[in-house]
Amino acid sequence: MQSEKASHKLGLMGCPVSHSQSPALFLEYFSGRPDILSRYSYDLIDCSRFQDAYAVFLRDYLAVNVTAPFKEDAYRAADSHDRAAVLCRASNLLVKENQGIRAYNTDFEAVREILRLEFQGTEGLNAVVIGCGGAGKAASAAAYDSGMRTIICNRTLSRAEDFASHLRFSGRCAGTVEPECLSRLEKTVADADVVIYTLPEPVEEIVRLLSAYSDIFSGKAIVEASYKSPSLNHVQCRRYVSGQVWLRLQAQATYRIVLGPQI
Repeated sequence: MQSEKASHKLGLMGCPVSHSQSPALFLEYFSGRPDILSRYSYDLIDCSRFQDAYAVFLRDYLAVNVTAPFKEDAYRAADSHDRAAVLCRASNLLVKENQGIRAYNTDFEAVREILRLEFQGTEGLNAVVIGCGGAGKAASAAAYDSGMRTIICNRTLSRAEDFASHLRFSGRCAGTVEPECLSRLEKTVADADVVIYTLPEPVEEIVRLLSAYSDIFSGKAIVEASYKSPSLNHVQCRRYVSGQVWLRLQAQATYRIVLGPQI
């Protein structure tokens, strides 16, 4: 049986997570809410194996955010899933509910909100998502669900092909989605309205592209997932949306789900 203390613990699990700003963000967001801070806490579960982190969650926590490399493991471990998690086939939030463990994807919610705020209508615009890990899947699903012409660029093309097929089958959205290999990045980026970069470091193809065409991102929006070590924050573009914005939006969605929509 879960203890009263455990029923009020939130956290983040992944490896490594010592750099995470999530605990500080929780304290900042609720700085004016002593009723929340006196009752709930937010800390880190740093484990190299998903099974170990998941066991700590089951024993001690009400809900946990999930980061790399565990988002797909979290999706598979859950008893039920919200629509965003199903579209993404990955989860960055696990919550204990009456019917078991439910998986959510607030990265999806964050990217949808970024796109909504950035554009006066998204249908028919071109989105290029670079990377097809947990964050890349959430970004691709959000762009597709927003009605955008979405291209998923990944070094392992078969991974992008598989996820694009999944979205077309399960999404039934107004957008379109196609896979592409990183070697064709020049043409893909040239046609984009927004580029969503979800990899933790600059890949060789991006470095070469910027060396050859330093202004290729001019007139485009760039959204980046990483806030610890961003790759494209120095690039000339129409607008750069940092990983900090992404982090805050997904955190706010997490708080609404776990603590109630009135938060």
